[in-house]
Amino acid sequence: MTEVLIVGAGTGGLSVARQLSKNPDVNITIVEKGVLSDASQAYNYYDVWDKNEMELIKTDVVGGSSLVMAGNLVPSLVDELKEYGIDITPQLKQLREELQIDTMPKTHEGKITRLLHDASSRLGLEMQDMPKAINPSKCKQCGKCAWGCPHGAKWSSLEDLKVAQKNGAKLITDEEVTGLIVEDNKIRGIKTDKAKQYHADVVVLAAGGMKTPKLLRTVGIKAGETFSVDPFITVGGYYKGAMQDHEIQMNKYIKLPYIVISPHTSQFLLPKIRKTHPDATVDDIISLMIKIPDNLKGHVYQNEVVKGIDFEDAALLARGAAIAGSILTEAGADIESISSTHVRGAHLIASARIGEIVDSNLETEIENLYVADGSVLPEAPGLPPIYTILALSRRLGQYLADKL
Repeated sequence: MTEVLIVGAGTGGLSVARQLSKNPDVNITIVEKGVLSDASQAYNYYDVWDKNEMELIKTDVVGGSSLVMAGNLVPSLVDELKEYGIDITPQLKQLREELQIDTMPKTHEGKITRLLHDASSRLGLEMQDMPKAINPSKCKQCGKCAWGCPHGAKWSSLEDLKVAQKNGAKLITDEEVTGLIVEDNKIRGIKTDKAKQYHADVVVLAAGGMKTPKLLRTVGIKAGETFSVDPFITVGGYYKGAMQDHEIQMNKYIKLPYIVISPHTSQFLLPKIRKTHPDATVDDIISLMIKIPDNLKGHVYQNEVVKGIDFEDAALLARGAAIAGSILTEAGADIESISSTHVRGAHLIASARIGEIVDSNLETEIENLYVADGSVLPEAPGLPPIYTILALSRRLGQYLADKL
């Protein structure tokens, strides 16, 4: 039997585990820093990095970001990956059918989403439906996708975990991997914070864009010299009784060159809107998210993570904010109340890039050491990357299943 260790039970790691577990000659052990939680409690496991000028959002829980995403599954970087000899088209098709990815029916279109759509149209902007992995028959349109779906309507990587465990995979939780064991340039296992060592023939790192490069650096691989996060802000204003926070978030989107704009509620707007409307509540916010693909100028070192906004990034966010402000006022928001949140990043990617740190099979220079998370993306897509990460991870899982 071949022993395989997967570091991280997030989107990438569990996708690999699901596909690889179909090989009966492989023993899979998944080691996860976080705990196993019901999806509805995922909001308890946000781990926000706020030690530099941009707030970076991640989670420490089995299932990772899939539990708190908005359910958006949009293909991204498909053509760019082909330049590295990687075609994820078959995996995208497989996932589309498996996850039943589709746009939501009109019955699940909130009044503010429709209002913003119509306002955009009057301004000559096309707001299209967002593909999602949400079961409409279970969705109560509560607006809590980013908190962890309380109704079991939104797909998450816990589905992949169920399949992998049914096929014999073992899950270890509440144990953080702190180092890698390498001999003669071959991976031999991992070390954890519980003073344990686990030995393996193959190790797949899927600990996320901030942790994976740190682990690679412990064995001399200079990952983390690049780092992107798809920065976003939410721009909103006062609209009495909007109740947008009770609608499906990001149900539609506008795709412009280097900018995505989508209906999204943020409680961070409330203190600013109260400066002009002291009695406002979250239910009185109408707002749009602006997301951009940032440059690769950040870095992730062993004791330092740095990611900022340069002039080009700021210019794109400003342009997006101006467009969003026009849409919001056209929709009826009070122009004097228009405000913006601080800049945040929720897609921690491109810190162990394909073509630099890993090859087309996602293998590093150390034999049988692979990476399967957002770290491997060659650049920032400016779109939800989870669909592409899932496809890359399924591809790796199948590659290993065939090889082992």
